[in-house]
Amino acid sequence: MVRLIVAAVVALAFLAAVAALVTAIVLRRLSRRLLADTHTPLPGSVVDEIAGRRPTFTMTTTAHFAASPERVWGMLEEGAFSWMPFIPGVRYPHTNRGAGTVRKLDTVFFAADEQVLHHDPARRLTVVGIRTSVPLFVKSYVADFRLEQAQDGGTDVAWTVGGRPALFAFVPLSWTAPLIRPFARVVLQQLSTRL
Repeated sequence: MVRLIVAAVVALAFLAAVAALVTAIVLRRLSRRLLADTHTPLPGSVVDEIAGRRPTFTMTTTAHFAASPERVWGMLEEGAFSWMPFIPGVRYPHTNRGAGTVRKLDTVFFAADEQVLHHDPARRLTVVGIRTSVPLFVKSYVADFRLEQAQDGGTDVAWTVGGRPALFAFVPLSWTAPLIRPFARVVLQQLSTRL
């Protein structure tokens, strides 16, 4: 009987590992497909509508950096999140970085076209996720970075993310923010490794 239970547990673990591997392969392929496409900017009214939708999830985290707002801005604007393992980060298709520009966010299992909504160098960067590689789970989102010069000459950064899934958008997911905020804080604080 014990052998049968052990065999069942091993079989379930094996099936779970296979399912995880298949899921990872599918997510990466979806990401690569989105990254290979070129996407023209959406009209400002459409981006404003997406940004104005009430998110089902919102989370804010903050961090302090011993670097000027200009240095922090440079990392957030070009190569954002590339300081994290296995995340290539953000790429712009050209030198234009202003409002209306579409940039690519590339992570291992998720990719998105982000349209710049606010671009105030060394002060504020807001992007709207206008297309994602997993639209059933993340239909759209808004990421807002606000930078302020601190009294010690460093920079205080507030990062707010809000989003909506395509399925079950009526379900409020704000209860997940306290669970995700510590991870997001670590992600933001890792920026200090590049300054």
